[in-house]
Amino acid sequence: MVSLPMSAVLCAAFGSTSLGLVLSRPSRALDELDAAERNLDIPLTLLLEMLAVCVRQGASVPHALDRIGAVVQPGLGTPLKQVARLLNQGTDWYSAWTQACSHPRYGPRFALMRDCLESSWRHGVSPLGRIETTIEQVDQTQRRRLDEASAGLTVKILLPTGLCILPAFILIGVLPCIASFAGGLSF
Repeated sequence: MVSLPMSAVLCAAFGSTSLGLVLSRPSRALDELDAAERNLDIPLTLLLEMLAVCVRQGASVPHALDRIGAVVQPGLGTPLKQVARLLNQGTDWYSAWTQACSHPRYGPRFALMRDCLESSWRHGVSPLGRIETTIEQVDQTQRRRLDEASAGLTVKILLPTGLCILPAFILIGVLPCIASFAGGLSF
């Protein structure tokens, strides 16, 4: 029988080996996904959270962008890796982001990420505060849009329902009352 400390060592060794294999080959996990899963959009808040995790662990902005670019779908990851490569080569901040921000599908996301990280790149301050603020702003914007859409849906559902129920209420409830009232009158 294996003692408790030895089993803990075995579990830790197995876990760290498995984690090391997964982290060393992130593209391998993407290869196993089918095409439908690979083309799913990753929410902007998740990208920003991934960026925050990388920065908290001590990664530079270009290295964080490169690592995130390696694990997300190619349409989203290739421009991020290109931005990281250009920044590492010494390209100006806006010039490095130009092509990514003009991407037809993900351009607005890249522009938001660029604006979020700019002060960190230019002034050397930690980007975590700006990342967290941007995540909150994106969440609030998405909630506001959802509230507006649900309010519009409420009107679209209520109007036909009311138009169907109102005539039935008049025929079943109001007209019999008027008829009985009119029948009880004598001249």
